[in-house]
Amino acid sequence: MPWYAVEALDDAIETTKAFLLPFELRTWLKLAVIVLFLGGTSTSPPGANFQFGGGGGTGGGTGTPPPNIPFSNDTLTAVAIAVVAVVVSIWLVLTFIGSFMEFAFVESLRSREVHVRSYIRRYFGQGVRLFGFRVVLLTLLLLPIAGFLLIFVPSLLDGSADVALGSLFVFVPVMLVLGLVVALIDGLTTNFVVPVMLLRGDGVLAGWRTFWPTLRSQWKQYGMYVVLRFALSIAAGIVVGIVGGILSLFVLIPFAILGIGLYVLLGNPAFNTVVSLTPLGALFGLLALFGFLSLLFVLAVVRVPIQTYLRYFALLVLGDTNRQLDLIPELREEIR
Repeated sequence: MPWYAVEALDDAIETTKAFLLPFELRTWLKLAVIVLFLGGTSTSPPGANFQFGGGGGTGGGTGTPPPNIPFSNDTLTAVAIAVVAVVVSIWLVLTFIGSFMEFAFVESLRSREVHVRSYIRRYFGQGVRLFGFRVVLLTLLLLPIAGFLLIFVPSLLDGSADVALGSLFVFVPVMLVLGLVVALIDGLTTNFVVPVMLLRGDGVLAGWRTFWPTLRSQWKQYGMYVVLRFALSIAAGIVVGIVGGILSLFVLIPFAILGIGLYVLLGNPAFNTVVSLTPLGALFGLLALFGFLSLLFVLAVVRVPIQTYLRYFALLVLGDTNRQLDLIPELREEIR
């Protein structure tokens, strides 16, 4: 029995070269914009729900006195809620944009023509459905986290160490299993259900109903795909870390020089008497923000060929296991 995922390893290189070469700067820049937001679509929880009941009364249980904490439970709760709200809000915004970019990326790979705005308009409804599906997956992770914290944090603050440790020992394996299941569902949805949705114009659940018979009948093939995809992800992370780290130095050096110059000027009393600190402080903040965004974009450019390869790898496996769901039949015939 041929292993389609193994055969697709080399074929994905050829499809990637056929798509990205000859090099066109405009194409790579548009792909970098798409890939930049693909990095924010993971359903791993961006934070934990730290909402727990206040009241720092003396604890029972073991009789151990509660730890001396300089802030009240209500203050800690308010700070935790604020932090989690900000993190979750950022995650929602990035995931919302990334859900549309998924379709823009797959359509670019299928048609070998990169357009961002037109593809987003074309697949807007499906992008909204994908976003809703990912929010549901995130909720499946946040609910047990919230339940755990409702038990763990008050027990810890009240000195009930046995209860806190017991809940921790139950929570860790449950979250490990649940996290793996959610990650698997999210990965299969992104790499296989999204192309099916794009091909048939379906929603997420309809896409899963279409893809499920293929997954069930070819489970060994997709099992091999998951194993290889995991290994490729590790290798890709190493490559991005090395190449992106080297390029990041060249990107950040000019910003670092300007930042040091501004810092020296801000510390010069003679200069401060002439120029107000407020505009310079704002300029320093904008410089740091622009440097950070430039770094993210450089890393996105590095990830363009990697993400292209990984997604073509999935599309080749999908077409090999079910010809009716093949998005790239012409390209497949060209490289084979």
